[in-house]
Amino acid sequence: MRTGLLALCGVVAWTALADVPRMSLRLRGLHTATSEQWEKTFQTIRENPGCCDEVWFSTGIGVPPLAWHQERAAYLGQVAADLRRLGIQPGLQIQATLGHSDNLSSLEDCSAKNWTGWTGETGVEDKYCNCPRQPGFLAYVRGMARAYAAFKPSSAWIDDDLRIGNHRPATDKSFVGCWCATCVAAFNAETGGHWARETLAAARKADAELSARWKRFSDAGIAAVAAAIAEEFHQISPTTRLGYQHGFVPSHLETVQTVVAALRKVGGKVGLRPGGGYYYDINPSQQVIKSLMAARFQGLYGDADDVDVWCPEVESWPRTYGGRSAQSVLVESFSAFMYGLNATSMLILDTRYEEDALYSRTLLKPLADAAPVLLGYVRANDGAQPAGYAVPAELANDALYKFALTGIPVLPGVGRSLGALTAADCKLDICSRGSKDIQQVRDALDARAGGAPAVVTSPFVGLMVPQVAVADGTLRTVALLNTRIDVQGPVSLRLRAVPKGTKKAVWRVLRCAPMALPLTWTGDVAQIEIPEIGAWNAGYLAFGD
Repeated sequence: MRTGLLALCGVVAWTALADVPRMSLRLRGLHTATSEQWEKTFQTIRENPGCCDEVWFSTGIGVPPLAWHQERAAYLGQVAADLRRLGIQPGLQIQATLGHSDNLSSLEDCSAKNWTGWTGETGVEDKYCNCPRQPGFLAYVRGMARAYAAFKPSSAWIDDDLRIGNHRPATDKSFVGCWCATCVAAFNAETGGHWARETLAAARKADAELSARWKRFSDAGIAAVAAAIAEEFHQISPTTRLGYQHGFVPSHLETVQTVVAALRKVGGKVGLRPGGGYYYDINPSQQVIKSLMAARFQGLYGDADDVDVWCPEVESWPRTYGGRSAQSVLVESFSAFMYGLNATSMLILDTRYEEDALYSRTLLKPLADAAPVLLGYVRANDGAQPAGYAVPAELANDALYKFALTGIPVLPGVGRSLGALTAADCKLDICSRGSKDIQQVRDALDARAGGAPAVVTSPFVGLMVPQVAVADGTLRTVALLNTRIDVQGPVSLRLRAVPKGTKKAVWRVLRCAPMALPLTWTGDVAQIEIPEIGAWNAGYLAFGD
């Protein structure tokens, strides 16, 4: 265990935190490019205790000489000590392996690259992105990993450029995978084939099994890169948690599973960061839909024992003052927690756009103020799982969101199912039905489930998710998110499986003071009323005297 400083409604208190970070603040290379800039960035963190419990340093996006990484890693070891003195874990984001695109990679030094680049099916080769099977590249990746492992980071997250597609310009109009001569020769060796790039490209279009085998071969190629990184960290810093950043559409599942298997073979449990897109406050509902998408991906992956950190991306792009507000960062993080993910990674600062003091006041301070609720919710649900109605796999994400706004708990990912929703159920749309109609559907589903842990019994537009203990089904928390741009309330709930003898619950709201609320019992069923929930705000009920 370690200690972290949390600000709770103006009162500073020391609170024990789990060894696994739950609020990670991601930085870019410019934040540590000079000691002067690091001091400014560090000051924003230091003056907002509780805004994060881990910081991810960046390795950059180019391919500079290994000496550059060695020098940079030595410096990060020094600034990591600053964080450790605050009780904050220093982590690492390996921001580039294969490279996102030539346009991005070329923004930084790529002078060390002297091997074949990522090549598309049409023969276009990326000048600055990397083929995963080039011996020179694999040696480079190992050398880079050794350099950064030396300062013993708490975690090392491999960025989502470690993927089998979307490396431009090579992948424009191309099927997945690197199609360079090295990769085609390796595929021939594996399959006993005699393909050239052109003949393989033509054959796979007519042969579904060949196409699937090429995809698996491509997955194995990037998994070998992840394994190389993990092996070097395991040798030097075996306590460093390895994590993988990735997309979250269903087609990514096999790739993620292959990479996780490679990391697990080296040793240790793995963290996963699903994400991609929805970086602006122009439509904040999309950020909540993103949490539903992350939970759906977790459901596809399954509640597996090899992954113990699900840390979705909460990001701004570009990271300007007009990009993400603190409240949107909090709401996206909290909504992910509601559906069973258990950490958040926040990329919200950038030295290029704003003064550090502005980020400190408008982003990090609100995060610090809300940290007791975010972290308290995770702690309260230790050993618990979301409970809700399982949704049809074919239901579109926006339709799922509109249904969930009824306050009927849905289970897009892992957890305890209250039964399956039908296609007819999911046609319910909060925007086209009155509150009395909505209540009838809530009560009907409650009866069909034989008594849900929590049911909204008053007009409410937003999300409601109960979490129940895995061991005995006892109601642990009930979380609500008000998705209106106005206050809602009072909000009434019917509760079951509340621990016997409980007389009150505590309502804990983001950036607000906690409130004790009485429970009214009728037999084994309790009722509670929340006076109001602020516009686009969220909180949770925790039970106990």
